[in-house]
Amino acid sequence: MDAQTGEDSRHDNFRNTCMAYGDFNRQVFLEEILRFISSAITSKAELTAIRKAVLKRTKRLEKPGQRGRPRAWDNEEWIQKAITSAFRRHVLGWSWPKVTESIGMQPTKPNIRTVQRRELTFAELIFEAIPPVGCWDIGKFGEKLRETALDSKSTQMWISSKTGLPFDKQPEDCKKIVFALAPLGSKPANQSLMREIDQLARKKKK
Repeated sequence: MDAQTGEDSRHDNFRNTCMAYGDFNRQVFLEEILRFISSAITSKAELTAIRKAVLKRTKRLEKPGQRGRPRAWDNEEWIQKAITSAFRRHVLGWSWPKVTESIGMQPTKPNIRTVQRRELTFAELIFEAIPPVGCWDIGKFGEKLRETALDSKSTQMWISSKTGLPFDKQPEDCKKIVFALAPLGSKPANQSLMREIDQLARKKKK
């Protein structure tokens, strides 16, 4: 898909559009993906390769007990609770039972799992806020951030605007949270993306 064959520049146009809109206009991003995979320039072999690549990456990132999660970050109260829990867990180093108890829940296994699921949803939000170019180690997209990924003030402010993390007041603490959670958000973000693509595809067929 990324090969420069010189036969058709529309592959390059598709990639450039995704890079331009993927961060801040998800609807355009998804529409371009749908248009690309349904176009004449996308062969059956390419479609098969895309599907296999997505499945392979999802399985590689999957961990026992993880499931698809609904988006909740439009709720400001939810965001603040997620930030507080992440701070206690990844900056203060609290245990899961202590974090769970601190938000007024009994530290039972079901309640701890609820808090952990919320963290994974927040991790998805953080992952989607990371600029796709220049922040991940080469060959480690979605798996390992570069040590210098969050040094830029513009990157910090961009992530802050998307996640609510207070980089302006506590930059080092926010870095710890992002480094800990961004890789965890890759799998649920991939799952959410595929669900949205499927929904768009079904609408196109109606």
